[in-house]
Amino acid sequence: MFNPSPRGSRDDPSAFASYVSTQRGAAELLAARAEGPSLPPPSAENACTREETTEMKGSASSGELRPFQQETLFEVADVWHDASSPMNIPQHLHSSPPFAMYAWQTEILQREESLVRREVEAFAQGERLAQREEQLRHLQEHLATKVAADAKRRQLHEAKCALERREHEVAQKLAVAREEKDNLDARAAELDIRERRLEEEQECLLNDAQRQVDLIHSSARVLQEKEATVAQREESCSRHEAELMLQRECLIGWEVSLSRQQRQLDAQLASVVDKLAAAEKIVLRENNVQELELRLCEREALLWETAAKKLPGSREDLKGLIASLRRLQDKLFSCEFKRHTSSEVL
Repeated sequence: MFNPSPRGSRDDPSAFASYVSTQRGAAELLAARAEGPSLPPPSAENACTREETTEMKGSASSGELRPFQQETLFEVADVWHDASSPMNIPQHLHSSPPFAMYAWQTEILQREESLVRREVEAFAQGERLAQREEQLRHLQEHLATKVAADAKRRQLHEAKCALERREHEVAQKLAVAREEKDNLDARAAELDIRERRLEEEQECLLNDAQRQVDLIHSSARVLQEKEATVAQREESCSRHEAELMLQRECLIGWEVSLSRQQRQLDAQLASVVDKLAAAEKIVLRENNVQELELRLCEREALLWETAAKKLPGSREDLKGLIASLRRLQDKLFSCEFKRHTSSEVL
């Protein structure tokens, strides 16, 4: 058990009584800020009862109390002692034996220790509130990830629109290609008709030639003219045949190009399907995030209700209490730092 000695000697009763009363007043003030409504000062009749009760309350957290926090509490009491006016020992103790004076001092110290334990509980509650603030900060970071997911979803939607426009353009190009193919087919049909006509004409010419052979002896001049005409027509037929072969090669090239474009469109369609599946997964994750957010809101409301039940007052009062506990903790830390600095200098 940590029992700091007061400033001055214990042999000086007035100084010792002033120190004890100052520490008791500071500890009761801090405990009242942590527990709620102020309690009346302890009396001599219930001193033992209060000591046993505070020892039972402080036994759970005494193991968690760090030594520098105990020293800081007593330094605050010392500062309060410097600012307060000294109190005198009760008149009936001046004429009492030394044993009664020692018993009275012991009782005062025990009350002081119980008040210090209550202050330790208030510090523990402040640490729990700090942990709650850290959880709220993590929740804000989680919401930031949700905003990033929304931006990613908008980008995917824009990419989908661009792919749809690209598909529309490709469909238009395919329609133009089909129209050109139909025109080529029509021209090929016309060429086939012309070829059949030429064949019919060739047959007629052959028949005429056969008749002219029969009449060759009668008209050589007419035969020569007919042979020249037949030669010209044969050359024309060969030219038409070459043109038809060239057109056939062009049609084969068009067919290969169309098949290549079809494969590209199939690959683009597969990519669009994959991106749509990824977008569905993102939407599912967003729904899960919304459910988690609702659960966190419900948990926060439950924590506020629990805090309201344990600590009476409105939410603004609780926030003010948290702020006062933080200021008190900062002051205690600054006192601890000053104490370490002074000890190093000494």
